[in-house]
Parts: sequence; C-alpha cells; structure tokens
Amino acid sequence: MREDAPGTLRERKKERTRRAIHDAAFALAAERGLAQVTVADVCAEAGISERTFFNYFPSKAAATLGLPATALSEEQERRFLEAHSTLVDDLCELVAGIAGGPEGDIPRIKELMGFEPDLLAALHQWSSGARKGVIRLAEQRTTPETARLAVALVFAALMLHADAAYSAGTGRATPAQLRATVARLCQVGGSGV
Repeated sequence: MREDAPGTLRERKKERTRRAIHDAAFALAAERGLAQVTVADVCAEAGISERTFFNYFPSKAAATLGLPATALSEEQERRFLEAHSTLVDDLCELVAGIAGGPEGDIPRIKELMGFEPDLLAALHQWSSGARKGVIRLAEQRTTPETARLAVALVFAALMLHADAAYSAGTGRATPAQLRATVARLCQVGGSGV
C-alpha cells in the first residue's frame, strides 16, 4: 500500500490539516471580512506554517472556500478515462466528485459569498480552470466539439443545483441528480420551448 493512499494515516493527517486551514480561513473571513485577513492570520489560527498553507491552497480566498489547488486528482482522471458508460454519464460522475465538499460547507459558503465579492471571483476562476481540465480530459474520449458540448451540458446541470430555488437549498448534486437534470435539460431543449 502506498504511504499516501486514501485511508492511510498520512492521508487522514493531510485531510485534517486541509480542513483546519479551511475552517480557520472561513471563520476569520466571516468574522473580519476577507480583506482584513492575511495568510499569516490563517496560519496562526490553524497552527501551521505559511509554507504548509501554500502546499494546500493557492490563496486565502481558495482556503476560505475550501477549493483544492487542482480540481481533478490523478485517481479521478484515471477512473474517468477507464470508465465505459456514456460520456455524459461519466462526466456526471466526475463533475459531482469535484463539485462536492464536506457536508455543511455549501450553505455556509453561499452565505459568506453574499457579502464577499472576492470569493465569487475566486470561485469563478477556480471553476473555469476545473471546466477546462474536464474538457481536456473528455477530449481524450471523443472529438473536441463533442467534449465541449457534453461538458457544457453537465456544467449547466451543476449550475442549476447551485441555485437554491432548483435544488431545495442543498447546492450539492449527486451523479444521479446531475444525470436527471441533464435529461430534463435535453427534454426541454427538444420540446421546442
């Protein structure tokens, strides 16, 4: 077993450190406002060095949102490339995996984003990079045009789940929910509306 395989002591410690940084950044931003928080403040609150901080997050906004430095892990990429369902089904599985965070984070992050526009910009930048990575990966299974269309469809479904009016406030989507929303989008698109 690899030393950093999921479930190992090392991997659990990394996840605890990552969570401590995120919780510290979120709490400080909620208390003071993002502009009044420094990376040094977050590090002091989490009990880590600045070097450790940047091993986990590229910025204080990313730490506040809990956004990983890279949207896709090597394991997620491998599973997607080895999958044998339809492209859209496999994209729903992949996108649901990168869009989810720890339970309870989505509502509190949405609330904080309501009065911290810099967080919205950071989320947009991260999701744009994630989308490009997913397109690049999908292009390995199909043509560039089909990859872009399929990814656009799945990300449209994901954005609907981020809308509290559509998702009953959860903001989080499972692969099955994304598939159902994609089907509904296709149904509406084919109905001549």
